[in-house]
Amino acid sequence: MSSKSKRLGSLADVFQAEKLEGTVRKIRLDKILPSENQPRQDRKKGVDDLARSLEKDGLLQPIIVTKQNPEDENYKIVAGERRYHAAKQLGWTEVECKILDRDEKETFRLAIIENLQRENLSPYEEIEAMSHLKTSFKYTDQELGTLFGKSRSYMTELLGISNLNKEELKSCKEAGIESKNLLIQAVAASRKGTFSEFLNLFQTGALKTVKDAKSFNREEENLFTPKITSSTNSKTSNPKSAEYKITKKQGLIQITSHDEALLGEILKLIKKEIRKKFEVS
Repeated sequence: MSSKSKRLGSLADVFQAEKLEGTVRKIRLDKILPSENQPRQDRKKGVDDLARSLEKDGLLQPIIVTKQNPEDENYKIVAGERRYHAAKQLGWTEVECKILDRDEKETFRLAIIENLQRENLSPYEEIEAMSHLKTSFKYTDQELGTLFGKSRSYMTELLGISNLNKEELKSCKEAGIESKNLLIQAVAASRKGTFSEFLNLFQTGALKTVKDAKSFNREEENLFTPKITSSTNSKTSNPKSAEYKITKKQGLIQITSHDEALLGEILKLIKKEIRKKFEVS
């Protein structure tokens, strides 16, 4: 069994263990509202297929709803938003629902579990949902790890993806990066100022796997750490002369240093690494 299957199994166990007792009855669709905290961003994905299934087989599982304000006549969806949209698409006026009495924190947690269990969340939706749990409901990384069957360190790395700015996250999504582990490596590249290079290598196919990404980030750490030979040291009387600066702007990489011998060592290293990486003869 794959690790993902095990994870989904554990989530299913958690979902079942919640003992979702509640009144089951039909509710008018105009009294049901989507939750503002629904973890799925692409809420209508796959609704057409689901509508055909509902038309053929009917609603096999009730939509789970809650009434957060007892005086409010409307209900908010906890789980089953696609079923709700499919029913509306078919022109249904009412649908069978299970009504839960849970607070906002619990209903959102159950919504995440239900969607992860059904494998509907994209990595970007999952990251946003986990971040919401952490910031709005004060879950710790350890508590989230326990809840979703992951280590604290993994959860910390996963939540770290939210440190990418909006443009970087958008670029990753548009480039087709769907692996959470690759996104974690994208964060590492962003911190080093090499996000653009990382994304370009992914888009050109030079960087495909997590192993490639880790190798890229390691090389970015070590590429410009030249070994100074004794001949170079003998020409360097001032320690500051061995310092160098690397800047990148608008497609230009510039390396500056007061030490000509050091620049020569850096140039040799760059040529060597380029030949090794891209097999340039």
